[in-house]
Amino acid sequence: MFRELDIPKLYVIKKQICIRYFFIVISIFSFYSIYYTYENINPLNYLFIICNIIHLLWLYIPCRLNYDSLKPLIPFYFILITLTLYPNSLYLWQVGQLTPFIWYIIVPLAAIIFFPPRIVIFWSILVVVSICSIFLISPLLPYDILLLTKKQQTIVNISTILSWMGLVFFFIYYIYKINQIKEKYLQQEIETFHEPDSEKINNIGEEADNGNEKYNSLYTDILNYFIEKKPYCDPNFTILQLALDLNTNTKYVSKAIHINKSVNFNVFVNIYRINFVKEMLMQDIQNKYTIRHIYTSAGFKHQSTFNKAFKQIEGITPSDYIKSLTKEKTPY
Repeated sequence: MFRELDIPKLYVIKKQICIRYFFIVISIFSFYSIYYTYENINPLNYLFIICNIIHLLWLYIPCRLNYDSLKPLIPFYFILITLTLYPNSLYLWQVGQLTPFIWYIIVPLAAIIFFPPRIVIFWSILVVVSICSIFLISPLLPYDILLLTKKQQTIVNISTILSWMGLVFFFIYYIYKINQIKEKYLQQEIETFHEPDSEKINNIGEEADNGNEKYNSLYTDILNYFIEKKPYCDPNFTILQLALDLNTNTKYVSKAIHINKSVNFNVFVNIYRINFVKEMLMQDIQNKYTIRHIYTSAGFKHQSTFNKAFKQIEGITPSDYIKSLTKEKTPY
């Protein structure tokens, strides 16, 4: 429920991308199927004919299904298209053509639209591994498996570059459009969410009765995120960043924290920062580094903010806390 930003317009846009992409790819594959068949370039003509038929048969999937149903199929398509690019690049590399490798740039570019950053990294690594394997496998193939004249090589290069540029502009345009939708949505979120706002926080608590389970689940995700990433050490960390990283929105994050911890986001983050400072102080790090280094390492920008947060959470000032630690460690 919290794994994707709840923006209905994004679902419409992403389905639109899938449909238009299929039409573009079918057009590109049709050109190569016709050209390779006309020039009797084997086995690439058969490869593109088969791929074109598959895309024509699959076109009904993005047209008929909504995005929620379509989304689980996208990784399988990415695998298919990566496998399709492989023999094309392998054969053309044998005749000294570098342009087919630029197709691989499309894979991580398209992944930006449909997957979170860590999955985009996975697809990027897969692309690099695929390209490297081509250089290893190519010498093992017969050298006369594919022969192209100078004219054919020129046409293949020009058509590849033009087709590639078309797809790159296509995906860049939609990445920009999706980012605009997200920014507009998050701007609306921040305009309606002002921290601290005790009246609004009280309303959050009153409205949460019907959804405690989902907010408890989100709160668990928040705790795991804080444990693994330690985002509070970044002084510029915001509730918007947390919402984006967890693929949810600021209202859900605020409600989850208030229901489970009875504090707002700022206090919640400061609790982690103060605990981080206390851990450093217990290790006598103040004897090696300045207090400024300690509180900035924990995510505080200014000492006044740090002192105020420390006293609010611990009930004493940082200097008094350090004195109490010294007394505990000093033998009588």
